Amino acid sequence: MTVFFGFMTALVSIGAGVLMVMLIVKGFVSADRTRKEAFELALQKGIYDPTIIRPAKKRGGNAALGWGIALLGIGIAQVIGFITLGIWNDAAIGALVPLFVGIGLIIFHVIVKRNAIDIEENGKPIQLAPSTDRTGSVAGQDQ
Repeated sequence: MTVFFGFMTALVSIGAGVLMVMLIVKGFVSADRTRKEAFELALQKGIYDPTIIRPAKKRGGNAALGWGIALLGIGIAQVIGFITLGIWNDAAIGALVPLFVGIGLIIFHVIVKRNAIDIEENGKPIQLAPSTDRTGSVAGQDQ
C-alpha cells in the first residue's frame, strides 16, 4: 500500500511540473500574440512604435519569488502530509523536490535583487564638483 502512495505522489508531482511548464509557455505565447496584435493595430493607424513588441521597461522581477513561495508551501504541505500518513520513508522524494526547488527560487530571487541594486548604484552618473584654480576661485566664473 505504501508503494502505491509513493508512486502516486511521484506521478502527481511530475504531472504538476508538466502542467506548470505548459502554463508558463502558454502565457509567453499569449503575451507575444497580444503584443503583435497591438503593433499591427498601431501600424494600421499610422503609428510605428517598436516598443509595443519589445517594451523597454522591465517588470517587477518577482516571479521567481512567487513561484518559490508556492513550491515551498507545496513541499512543506507534502512533508507534513507524508509524516502524518506514516509513509515518509517511501514518499520523501515527492516532498523534497518541490521543497528544495522553492528554496532555490527564493535564494535566486534574493541574489538577483542584490545584483540589481549594485548595478543601479554603480550605474548612476557621477557628479563632479566645480574645479578650483590655485587662487581658490571657481574656474569659469567671472570675478
